[in-house]
Amino acid sequence: MQTFKKENFRKVNQIAALLFVAVLLISCSKEDSIEPIGTDICQTNPCGNPDQCPDECNSEDNTDNDTTHDSTMQVSRDALTPEGNVTETEDGYLLEGSLTIETEDGESIVFAEADLDVRFDEDGNLRSMSGSVQIPSPSNYFEFADPIRADIGYFSGKFLNDNRDFEIILLEDRWYFVFAIAATLDLNVGFKDDPDATKPISISPPVGGHITYIADYSDPMFFFSKGEDGGLGGDNGNGGNDGGNSDGSGDGKLLAGSFGISKNGNLIYQPTVPTENVVSFNATRVRGGTRAFGGVFEGSGLQYDNKHDQFGGELFFTDPLKSELTADYRSGMNGKLEFSLDIASFISFGFPIAEGSSAIVAEASTTGEVQAKAFVNGIVDPDLSWWPELIPVKPAGKLNTSGYVDQTGIFDIGLTGMLGLEMPSGKQAIDGTLKATNEAFTLDGQVTIDDEVWKANATFTTAQTRCIASPPQNFADGISETVTEQIDAAIATTEQALNDLEEANKNYEFELSLRGLRSALPTIIDNANEIIDDAVDAGIKSGRDKAKKILDDNNRKLCDDNISSKVNGLVKPYRDALKRLKNAVSESKDNNQTRIELEDALRDLAKLNKIDKSVTITIEHGPKTSGCSIKHLIRTDTRTVSINRNILSSSQINTLNEAAANVKYIAEADGIRFDAQEILDKLPSLDELENLKSNVETCVAELTESIGDVGFVYNHETKRYTHFMVINGVEKEVTSFDIFNGKELISNARLEVGSCNASEELNKLMEYSRQN
Repeated sequence: MQTFKKENFRKVNQIAALLFVAVLLISCSKEDSIEPIGTDICQTNPCGNPDQCPDECNSEDNTDNDTTHDSTMQVSRDALTPEGNVTETEDGYLLEGSLTIETEDGESIVFAEADLDVRFDEDGNLRSMSGSVQIPSPSNYFEFADPIRADIGYFSGKFLNDNRDFEIILLEDRWYFVFAIAATLDLNVGFKDDPDATKPISISPPVGGHITYIADYSDPMFFFSKGEDGGLGGDNGNGGNDGGNSDGSGDGKLLAGSFGISKNGNLIYQPTVPTENVVSFNATRVRGGTRAFGGVFEGSGLQYDNKHDQFGGELFFTDPLKSELTADYRSGMNGKLEFSLDIASFISFGFPIAEGSSAIVAEASTTGEVQAKAFVNGIVDPDLSWWPELIPVKPAGKLNTSGYVDQTGIFDIGLTGMLGLEMPSGKQAIDGTLKATNEAFTLDGQVTIDDEVWKANATFTTAQTRCIASPPQNFADGISETVTEQIDAAIATTEQALNDLEEANKNYEFELSLRGLRSALPTIIDNANEIIDDAVDAGIKSGRDKAKKILDDNNRKLCDDNISSKVNGLVKPYRDALKRLKNAVSESKDNNQTRIELEDALRDLAKLNKIDKSVTITIEHGPKTSGCSIKHLIRTDTRTVSINRNILSSSQINTLNEAAANVKYIAEADGIRFDAQEILDKLPSLDELENLKSNVETCVAELTESIGDVGFVYNHETKRYTHFMVINGVEKEVTSFDIFNGKELISNARLEVGSCNASEELNKLMEYSRQN
């Protein structure tokens, strides 16, 4: 084993803690047909693989077996030194021996015991490498305890992003060596700031899988991934998972997951659920596992950060907010989040986020101290198993979650979406945000009813839920009309009595008698009969024309038809109505029975003012040669004949209806007029009612200005609702009502104030009118 240099120990210690706590995840192919290690087909044959290599094939510049690539960050042929058995090929060489890579920093990377197929593009840059090598230990970072042999590949970041799933996002214009390690990996790393101490780490591949190791020696950048938790071995008797330290800096729990470092910050964090405070940044480290943030939430996934200095003891914590942080520190994580909220005035409860993003942002305060916050953003599924049952508010679907926790444990978390508020009057939908802080759990939202927006606020404590509804600004509009409904009804009654008296007078003066009807109605009846006759003639002609066309088209002879009978049958109800009215008008007797018959006949005819009907006619015909003598040669066809005629004008209809309405008054008009006047005399005058209404409206206006908060208190233990409203600054308990209903709100307010009592004042006025 090579000796660690004193000046390099700082870098060794950086990797020590991370490797000690990392449990590596297995990489998996995005396409079953693409192996983890092999040739980049987008270099060797892009045109033959258009789905995997979009926009890589240009018919003018490329052939099926050649393509030009951006050489940015690729290894040049001059930087490679092969030793051993080298066999030249068309675009590179086959190598059995060793291959040395000289980095731009002057470091030599040696692939020993190499069995490689090395290929270059036409610009002399390495475009692919496949085979197997002995993996070199990264200088100044860690050391393989024993030689490790693995399959190797060389790919662009773009290809790996498009065709592999290595959990991390690689830079598209950089090129990476990818190793598939099938054997157990034993490492020696620096440990606990002691240059003379090393820590043995053992990492085993999952059953049937391999450890993936990605390297960019020009950065340098290294990333390990292994498929399952566990597999870290050491001399601590605990499988390497001893997060506790003798100095108390650990909590007995290590971070598990993947691990990566990049000296130049070429690890990219991209939040899956971004917000203003959770954004992309270039990271120097990434490590997987589960860790807590300020004791408020716990995240599982890959955590990225941009820390460049010595890693230090914070890696043994599960809570990065308790680490030594600088003012420019950034950290991000995507994955599952689990909240645990301890609210002083409420209860402790937690909820999960299946997929979310979190980020730690550290900034310098005005006093020079570094202050750090962990921001979160995600979506909570509508699984109410975590929801506190004691409160009368429930999520009505998915909720968006966002907020933060700082390094002191102060948190402010919001759950936003549609909520359902249980009230005695029924469930009310609220579009709002549930806000959880260390001190309180509250709701702020709005309720929209008939395009009017009410504010809704609630405070949840251990003992109760207090909910407040705030009416919209134009809440008082129309309230006066609501309060004065009874007065309006009285006004309508008086107005109707006036109208009835006026109508009675008109009926009394209406000179309508059987003699008068006899002179007016015969003309209407005769005109209607003439129109019907014309309509029948036109209908019969239409049927004859259709019959003639059938005979002419088929060279046939008419045997029989029912055109006339069908058309006349169609208009029979109209003729009958005219005849009935004519008979009723001709009746010489004037008694109750004849007036009833006359009224019915008038209404009957008025309803039949228009003929709009169709009838099916039948035409029987035979050959012209034999005529109708041979029955089996006779054929039958049908056609439709329609009649659409107005037999009465609108003025005639009005005359019939008016006559029908007034027939009954012929003998009783004077009595009806007398009764209508008597009713009107017992009602208040319109002026009196309008004055009363004006007084009540003024009172209501003063009332609405005095109303403050309204709402209810829900007792979590007794499950009892107590409604209240604040009037002139004083909170009063009221009867149960819908706190988002303006009419019910004002009704309760009137009872509490004891004024604007329209019912009582109206009754007084009615009694006064009867007595006078």
